[in-house]
Amino acid sequence: MSYKKLKICTFNVRNDNLIKDLAKEKIVDCYQSLFYTNEIQILATQEMVKPTLDILKKKFPEYQYLGRGRYGKGRLKNSIRTLRKYNEHATVITKLPVMKEKTIALPWVPSNLKDFYHGVFTYQSVTPRVLTDVVLQIEKQQIRLLNTHLDCHMNNVRRRQLNYILKYIKGSNLPVILVGDFNSDLSNKLFIKFIEDLEKLGLKRVEYNHKTFRKSKQDTPIDHIFIPKEYKIENMEVISSEELEKYSDHYPLCVTIRI
Repeated sequence: MSYKKLKICTFNVRNDNLIKDLAKEKIVDCYQSLFYTNEIQILATQEMVKPTLDILKKKFPEYQYLGRGRYGKGRLKNSIRTLRKYNEHATVITKLPVMKEKTIALPWVPSNLKDFYHGVFTYQSVTPRVLTDVVLQIEKQQIRLLNTHLDCHMNNVRRRQLNYILKYIKGSNLPVILVGDFNSDLSNKLFIKFIEDLEKLGLKRVEYNHKTFRKSKQDTPIDHIFIPKEYKIENMEVISSEELEKYSDHYPLCVTIRI
């Protein structure tokens, strides 16, 4: 497969610590399917955790694993078991040449006391969120791949995260591909505005319009891929298999493009 023809996948793999009796062999089989059976060249994951990364790095050393966890590398994270367990990464996995990589902290603390109270006591979910930025060399050109996982409960926080990402993309001097679990479907007015703003910046959403979170009652996606308008879409799909459905509560969303 030529590098000018890229298969990109965004996949919330679900924190492996939350999957009961998950064997190492099961993890390896799932990624073997993604990397080789489905020939994914850029796999952007959300909720990736270090124990799984350790398994993958040993089993698939030919790949690069890019991006830090949301709690960083500090001693505090390593000394508190709960933080270690939930130090999720927005990991980008690829064999392509990597020119630069960094992990950016997104706004995540609610801006008012009411939202902060609900975040802590109602949702039990006030956690850091990150944006993984990877610059890849594709033959004679470079592209910027951005991977993220946004807040799942509070629109107030999600609005700030979306605005941050828009400003970050505006500052890029390279073509941008943006992927991730946005925890926003196509009925969310805030997210629709975000799509419109990205279009003004020259990015289009890959028009997959069915659910990507299996438990969703609505047939609409919360995982999305945005690419430059001039890129040609050859194929888009979700990978549906019994093996992967036992592993995650999301479907891997894939697009094959020509750049």
